Amino acid sequence: MSNRMHTNRVLIVDDDPSLIDEYLRCLGEDFEPDEATATLTDLEKVLFGEDTDADGSAKFEVHSRNLGTAAVEAVERAAQTGNPFAIVFLDIGFAEGMNSVEAAQKIRLLDQNVNIVIVSNSTSSVPENLGKRIPPADKVFFFQKPFHATECRQLAAALCGKWHADMALRTANEDLEIRVAERTEALQKLAYFDVVTRLPNQLLLIEELKSLIEKSEDSDGDTVAVLLDIERFSFINETMGYDAGTELLRSVGNRLSRTFCDEAGHRMAVVGRFGADEFAILVPGIENDSEIRELAELIKDTVEAPFLINGRDLFLKASIGVSWHPVHGRDAKSVFRCAEAALHRSMRSLTTLITYYHSEMRYRARYKFDLEAELRSALEKGQICAHYQPQQSTKSGELAGVEALARWTRPDGSTVPPSDFVPLSEEMGISDVLFETIMRSVCGDVAEWRAKVGWNIPVSVNLSAHQLRNRDLVSLIKGIMESTCVDQNLINLELTETVLLEDLTIAQPVLDDLSAFGVGIHIDDFGTGYSSLSYLAKLPVQTIKIDQAFVAQLSDSEASNTVVEAIVALGKAMKLEVVAEGVETDQQYAIVRRLGCDLAQGYFIARPMPADQLLIWVNGYEDTQSIKKKSLVIDIDTHRKQ
Repeated sequence: MSNRMHTNRVLIVDDDPSLIDEYLRCLGEDFEPDEATATLTDLEKVLFGEDTDADGSAKFEVHSRNLGTAAVEAVERAAQTGNPFAIVFLDIGFAEGMNSVEAAQKIRLLDQNVNIVIVSNSTSSVPENLGKRIPPADKVFFFQKPFHATECRQLAAALCGKWHADMALRTANEDLEIRVAERTEALQKLAYFDVVTRLPNQLLLIEELKSLIEKSEDSDGDTVAVLLDIERFSFINETMGYDAGTELLRSVGNRLSRTFCDEAGHRMAVVGRFGADEFAILVPGIENDSEIRELAELIKDTVEAPFLINGRDLFLKASIGVSWHPVHGRDAKSVFRCAEAALHRSMRSLTTLITYYHSEMRYRARYKFDLEAELRSALEKGQICAHYQPQQSTKSGELAGVEALARWTRPDGSTVPPSDFVPLSEEMGISDVLFETIMRSVCGDVAEWRAKVGWNIPVSVNLSAHQLRNRDLVSLIKGIMESTCVDQNLINLELTETVLLEDLTIAQPVLDDLSAFGVGIHIDDFGTGYSSLSYLAKLPVQTIKIDQAFVAQLSDSEASNTVVEAIVALGKAMKLEVVAEGVETDQQYAIVRRLGCDLAQGYFIARPMPADQLLIWVNGYEDTQSIKKKSLVIDIDTHRKQ
C-alpha cells in the first residue's frame, strides 16, 4: 500500500489567520479532548491504526491557503505528485478572488476523491443543492462556524477515515479491473488463438477474412483462401507419440508464418490453424490465376520439405484446397466453404493434391448434404444390402468364391454408388452400422443358400480401418455367424493393404483372433502399399488380391505384365492364393490365367448381383461348365479313336 494511503492530509482555505490557527490547534498532535469526548481517541485508533501517535491520537498533516486560486493550485500539485489531500476545508467567503463554490468545482475537476467541506458561519448563506453543483453528493459537506475544536477534529477524523476506505476500495477495484482485463485477454486468446501453435484459430480466421474482404472492395486483386490438410497425421501421432505430433504442428505453423513474412518482419498473409491437422493461409491482392497457382505450389513445397522431429526427418504430404473472393463467394464463410469442398476433393483423390474450387463442387456438396440425411433412414429401412460378384478358378473354371459388395437401392429403383455412401458413412461415424448391416445380410443369405442348395462357397466381406478400431468387432462377427449358423470357413474378411499398413499394431491382434475363430483373411488392392512386405509374414493372411489398376494395364507386352507377374511369384513363394480383380476382357483373363493367378474376378465373369439372382446365375453357370466338360470328353474320345 502506498504512503499516501497512510497520510491524513488536510487543506485549510480561509482568509482569516486566527481561524487557520484554530484549525491547526484542533488538528495538531498536542490536541487533548475533554473528558466528555474522550472516546474520540478510541475512534481515531479504529480509523487510522498506524496513523496515530503514542497515545492513540490521529496524526494530521495540515496545509493552509488564504485564497481560492491558491487552494486550487495546491490541490493540483498534490494530485500530480501522488500525494493528494483527504479533506479541503473551504470557507464560503473570501475577501477577494473566486468564491468557494467556484473553487470547489475546480478542485473537484482536479481530484475526484477529495472530501470538500464548505465552512460557513450562517446556515442561510449555504448554497443550495451542493451535491448537484459539486458532485458527487457523498463527497461534499457543510460545516458551521464557530465550531467546537472536538467537533472539527471528529469531522476530520471521520472524513479521513472515509477517504482511506474510499481509496482502498478504489485500489481494490483498479486491481480487480486489471485482473479482469488480464483474464479477458487470456480468454480472448483461448477463444481466438490455437493453444498449440499460437496461431489464429478458425473463429479468428473467419474474422480476418472478413476484414481482408472489406479492404479488397477498394483495391485490385482477389483475396485467396488456401486450406491444407496434413495426410496421415494420426499415423504420426500413433507411431511417434502426441508430443511429436504437437511439435510437428508447431513447426508447420512456424514455417508457414516465416514463409509469408518479408525481411522487415511485415506479415504478407494470415496463417492459422483451421482444424486438427488443417491450416489456412489467407492472401490478399492476388492479380491473376497464375499467381494463385504459384501460391498453392509454394505452400505445398513449404510443407513437404522435411521436418526434423525427435531426431528424425519427416516427409509430409499435404492435400490443398483453394478458393478466392469474389469469384467463389461474397462473404468469408462462403469462401471458406468452397475451400473446404476443394480440400475434401484433394483428400479423396489419389493423384490430385491441389484442387481449385469450381461450381461442380457446390453441386457435390449439396448432394452430399442431402445424402447424409437419407443414409441413416436407408440403413433402418433395409435399402442397403449385399450384392455378390463371383470369382472363378482359372484352372478348373469352377465358381471358387464370391465377394459381397454393399449396394443401396432406393424405393424408386434408383441406386446410390458405393463410392458416395461408403466414405460418407465413415465421416458420419456410422460405418460400424453399415458393416453390421452387410455382415448380417451376407450371413442371412449364406444360411438361406445353405438350406436350399447346400452352399459351400466362401463369401468375402470388406472391412475398413474404422472397423478394426472397434473393440467389439470380433464378438460382433462371432455373434452374427453363430446366430445364423454359418460355418466359419464360409466367411472371409477383406482389408485393403493401405489400411493394414497404417493400423498394423491395431490389426494384428484383431486378425489373429478372427483367424483363430476360423474366418479367412484376405488383402485387397495388393500392390498399392508403400511399406515393407514383412507384414505378410506376421499376419494370418491366406489370399492377396491384385489391384485392378494393374490388371487394366495387362497386354501382350511383357513389360506391362511385370508387376502382376511379380505379385503372383510373391504369393506363390508365401503359399498365398492370388486373385486378379477387375478382369473385364478375354485378353486380360487369358493373361492372368497364364501368369498363374488362382482366381479371377470382374465384369468378364459376372457383374455384382442380388442374392436371388446369384443362385439363378450359379445354376446356369454350373450347367454351362457341365456342357463344357462333356464337350471336352467327347473331343478327347474322338481324338483317341482317330
